[in-house]
Amino acid sequence: MRNSIMDFQLSITANINSHEGNFSREIELRSPLTFIVGPNGSGKTHLLKGLKGSFNSYTNKKVRFISAGRLGPLEIYRSNYDQYDRPSEADNATHGHKSDSKYRHKIETINGDLHTLSARTDILIKVRERLQKLFKRNIKIDWDAGNLKVSFARLDNSDSYYSSGREASGLLHLVGILSALYDDEVGVLLIDEPEVSLHPQLQAFLLKEITRVAGIPGEDGYKKIIVMATHSTEMIKISKTDDLLSFIFCNDLKEEPIQIPKNAGELKNGKLRTLITRLGQEHKLALFSRTPLLVEGPSDVIVCNALSDKLDLNLEAAGSQILPINGKEAMPETVKLFRLMGKTPTVLVDADCFADGLNLINAYFSDEEIRNIADTLASKQGMDGILKVTNDIYNKFCTLVDKNWDEIAEIAKNHPYFTLLQDEVLNKKRSVLCTLLNHDNLSGEWDRLKNRITALFNIFEEVGLFILRKGALESYYDDNVIEDKVNASVIESEKILSLSEDNLESRYQDIIKCLKYASDSESIDESRAIRDELLSFVSPIHAHYAEGEENLNTLGRQSSIFHHRINDEGKLEVSITSKVLDVKGFPIILNKDDDVRKVINNKLGIE
Repeated sequence: MRNSIMDFQLSITANINSHEGNFSREIELRSPLTFIVGPNGSGKTHLLKGLKGSFNSYTNKKVRFISAGRLGPLEIYRSNYDQYDRPSEADNATHGHKSDSKYRHKIETINGDLHTLSARTDILIKVRERLQKLFKRNIKIDWDAGNLKVSFARLDNSDSYYSSGREASGLLHLVGILSALYDDEVGVLLIDEPEVSLHPQLQAFLLKEITRVAGIPGEDGYKKIIVMATHSTEMIKISKTDDLLSFIFCNDLKEEPIQIPKNAGELKNGKLRTLITRLGQEHKLALFSRTPLLVEGPSDVIVCNALSDKLDLNLEAAGSQILPINGKEAMPETVKLFRLMGKTPTVLVDADCFADGLNLINAYFSDEEIRNIADTLASKQGMDGILKVTNDIYNKFCTLVDKNWDEIAEIAKNHPYFTLLQDEVLNKKRSVLCTLLNHDNLSGEWDRLKNRITALFNIFEEVGLFILRKGALESYYDDNVIEDKVNASVIESEKILSLSEDNLESRYQDIIKCLKYASDSESIDESRAIRDELLSFVSPIHAHYAEGEENLNTLGRQSSIFHHRINDEGKLEVSITSKVLDVKGFPIILNKDDDVRKVINNKLGIE
């Protein structure tokens, strides 16, 4: 390895050959272990494979790529791939011919790694020792008529070996990756989805081995550069903010991968460092989402998840992930951090994030693209730039609370915010803000201020910043007396599941608006999806029915989904026969003079 890599500043080009065309991506490796993360279809595998040829100029050792489909060769023995059952085929599993051994580092499936075990007794011993001690298994390598055969045995029955075709996928995956890890002929190892078929604890073990092996390749050991693309939170480890420098974030194949700049000031922020050190499962999941939804605490997560599930918003599938920041103090820097990762966070916060000051708002609009959009929206309403108008409105708000408190005190004192803190000034500002946003018929200056704040918050929401207008999330509950926020949110989530959609929309409008923005996808609607198929089936039948034909079965109109008949009342009745489609509105009854399209749209709930 050239000296330039010794301090680990390696710039490398990935040459990508894809269905979107051929192009290159410039990547900077900052650590011997690099993680590529992102949602499905974001280009992780293309990027990883594109790096393969580029490493040859940096090392004299082998560069090995391990495919996510690395057990593919075994499936010809393990699966019924056509109409014939072959129950004994698994016993005949082989892993390539002896002549393949010299190509073992080029083979991207498990066969390459099993040939390594055959060629390298020392690596076989290392792998076998771990199998024996951790999984109570033994492994044996044989050659049968020039073909490689691998067998396993349980230690409590070591004389009874069985074919690799009958071994669990997880164990086979582990054997393959460990073989590649310990191979000192390999200087660079590229692994696509190392977590495949491994349960969480086994993933954790593998990550430890990967971390231990990752290092600067040398002549006297098996340290190697490791780059891996993963979907698993168990296969990434973040203990400090600088660890994020080893991540490459993919959002789309056609877009440049994102890396956090090494000199990013956000990485030095104390509150953010604290957040990183206590990263939980939810936080790591957000690294794989393109549009994380940032909320203040775990109670927000519980209620938001309940609303999302009830309304079928499919947040996660749409590329979002609800992430609790556990306090508003770290929210500004967290927003900036996710943007450094190339993500577009949506934010849902309590009203005090405006009433107490503008730290979050200033941080949110520090992004030039977001700020420009908001400026344009503001200009359409005759306002100045978004930050200037925000400051003007906030200063006016603070002045009115200070000078004209008595005019609104009687109403404002009824809000829970008024007695929440020992700080009287903050209590006043918080309670007044919520009073303005939730009461009509206010006096002159207060009413004008309400209109300005409402218009401002509407602009915020257009670009993904949602401030709860009733106060905190608990302000939307039936019972505002909260002793334990988490317990109260669990009870509230149970209520949510029992309410109708109309009740939900009226009660949780502010929250639902945010969730719909974060999901940014159309709801799954099978009724709409079948409409064209239904119209093409019904329309010709209805035309004949309207002309007075009685025997409509002679028309030859057949469908695997729908059935038609003339009912006892002499009307055309269409029913759905599929047990798979989840569609309401059937049976559909049609009169002779009906407009088929209108009736079907009405019955399916399509406007």
